[in-house]
Amino acid sequence: MTHVRMLAAAVLAAVVAAPAVAQENFYAGKSLNLIAGFPPGGGVDGEMRVVSRHFARFIPGNPTIVAKNMPGAGGIILGNHLYNVADKDGLTVGMPGRSGFLLSNVVKEKGVNFDLAKFDYIGGAGSTNSILWLRAQAGINTVADIKNSKKEIVLGAWSQRSQNAIVPKVLQNYEGWPFKVVHGYPGTNEVMIAIERGEIDGLYSHEGSIANTRPDLIASGKLKAVFQTFEDMPNVPIMSELISNPKEKALLALLNAPSQVGLPLMAPPGIPKDRLEILRASYAKMVGDKEYRDEAEKRGLPVGRSMSGPQLQKLIAENLSSVREDVLKEYLSYMDDKGK
Repeated sequence: MTHVRMLAAAVLAAVVAAPAVAQENFYAGKSLNLIAGFPPGGGVDGEMRVVSRHFARFIPGNPTIVAKNMPGAGGIILGNHLYNVADKDGLTVGMPGRSGFLLSNVVKEKGVNFDLAKFDYIGGAGSTNSILWLRAQAGINTVADIKNSKKEIVLGAWSQRSQNAIVPKVLQNYEGWPFKVVHGYPGTNEVMIAIERGEIDGLYSHEGSIANTRPDLIASGKLKAVFQTFEDMPNVPIMSELISNPKEKALLALLNAPSQVGLPLMAPPGIPKDRLEILRASYAKMVGDKEYRDEAEKRGLPVGRSMSGPQLQKLIAENLSSVREDVLKEYLSYMDDKGK
């Protein structure tokens, strides 16, 4: 009887394990299509190519990665394809793009035939914290100092439509903080020079903009982080916790979300759950791999902070799938060439 029970237990274990083994072997001998929503030669294509060279190493079964391009309408053509045409078998994934694509359900455009919140997100690279950096000599080291300042705090920005111009203007309008934004700087380096000369007081920017160009200013304490977009730097307050107006919160969440998302890798909605989990786990291993990260850095495509598929799904559903009409109207008013 004992032998019979042992045999029965072994058979049961084999039956239970069989589906898992089958899924582990699903990608063996198959091709996985990886599509960029932009033509060859650009940043989205470049990141897709780096992923195409490394992703298979981490997928059980090591499928062949077939790199493709489906450019058009800032990633919307590929978005439509993934949502409406591509097979939902876990063998087609894509990188449609960043801000333009990610705002496609917010700022309505013709030809958008997908719900951004319903894609199956695998993961994303390039998520970056946005920080208000102020020069130490300005004597403004905390949010309380901003609120109590009797003088204008002058910030540099690329253009009236750039995030580093609009976010300070929103805070000025809603919180009454004495920010003055000066537009027209070609890039980060020019803003850093202006800060060092004392012509302006600081910059609201992605963490990498300064960390990759002038880390010495941070290390020396000449630049101070006053607040950040999400919790990363210790003892630096988070912007969303400093404000209470619901409309202001929604507007700032919309402005900052694309930077947090980075460049997402996604599949058509509704692929088999077990295959989605395999792709998510494989992607997470890849973005932590030194060989992958080194190549991305070498090609000028730093991985930055990565985000998991569930994190992306939540962030996009909450901030980028739809926006209240009054928030959208105000967002578009900041995009007006006349500025605010």
